[in-house]
Amino acid sequence: SDATVQKLEDNGALPIAKSNVPEWAGGHTFNPVFGVTRNPWDLRLTAGGSSGGSAAALASGQIWLATGNDLGGSLRTPASLNGVVGLRPSPGRVPRGSRLPAMDTLWVEGPMARNIEDLALMLDASIGFAQNDPLSFDQKNCFFRDRLKNIEIPKRIAYSPNLNVVAIEPEIAQICENSVGFFEKVGIEITDDIPNFTGVLKAFHTLRSVLFATMMEPMLKQHPTEINVDIVANIERGLKLEIGEFLQAERTRIDLHNEMQRFFENHDFLICPACSISPFPVENQYVKQIAGKSCETYIDWFSITFLLTMTSCPVLSIPCGFDSKGLPVGLQILGKPRGEASLLSFAKIFENEIGFAKLLPIYPRSKAVPTILK
Repeated sequence: SDATVQKLEDNGALPIAKSNVPEWAGGHTFNPVFGVTRNPWDLRLTAGGSSGGSAAALASGQIWLATGNDLGGSLRTPASLNGVVGLRPSPGRVPRGSRLPAMDTLWVEGPMARNIEDLALMLDASIGFAQNDPLSFDQKNCFFRDRLKNIEIPKRIAYSPNLNVVAIEPEIAQICENSVGFFEKVGIEITDDIPNFTGVLKAFHTLRSVLFATMMEPMLKQHPTEINVDIVANIERGLKLEIGEFLQAERTRIDLHNEMQRFFENHDFLICPACSISPFPVENQYVKQIAGKSCETYIDWFSITFLLTMTSCPVLSIPCGFDSKGLPVGLQILGKPRGEASLLSFAKIFENEIGFAKLLPIYPRSKAVPTILK
């Protein structure tokens, strides 16, 4: 088993299946081997990706826990589009297999589930040191499920519909803003004083290309005609990068780290939408336009998750409501470095109020059926 699965098995988990994924990466789960994964809320629509199979299996009741991986949002985007919860943990929290570059901090493995308590249980069984992952570390006596009992109301959070960088559909922004209003009711101050994400998208694309080139250049040389053209373009971009581009990307990441330190001096969490759009038809390989703004690449439509990847902070995707077609909408909640315990505790408060988890699992539907949260 892969290192992530092996850790779960060591703690009593019983793996039952592999679910579908895109070819190497992407926000829509389709490939030439197993075809497309459909969204259980509406079988005409995408389940998202890369962990689209995991999210669809959770939402439809095939399983109650699932592994996910997250580089630019591959865990958070499908969690949002399928109405489940998914955690992108801090780098090193969940050990990774040897297929990934040992020192990379962009790509992490994390748990997915139908509710926060199940997610915390799976996280407890996922963490710890693994010999082949130098970023992993010993976490004895660390029990996230137990920490859910110690609910602490934060004093101040920040919310932004777009992190002042990305495009977002107005309906999604409105649904997310309405759901965040709950926090004011329980006495939490909400500000729009967010970190500065200028230049972070460009830096992410640069570092992602470096990662793809590092991992896949040998494969490209051996099988140049058998790899998805978008993945080939990613690899080739990494191979053609000038050193100055790489250095600037690293400087941008350093600047963002300093921004986050200042942000957490007087804020507990940062909140924004988990996806800029609702699920789209499975026939479309990706989204070309959001709110009248063109997407330059096949992954730009879920770039609101890229920005938070670059912080190296833990991020949770949690359902917050439905759009006008009855399709799930999710929030991202970003916590302090290594702050998974407080993040899950805070999310549990929100989950109890919204009540979305009670609607799962669902039966696959041929068309969307509007549902009102009670």
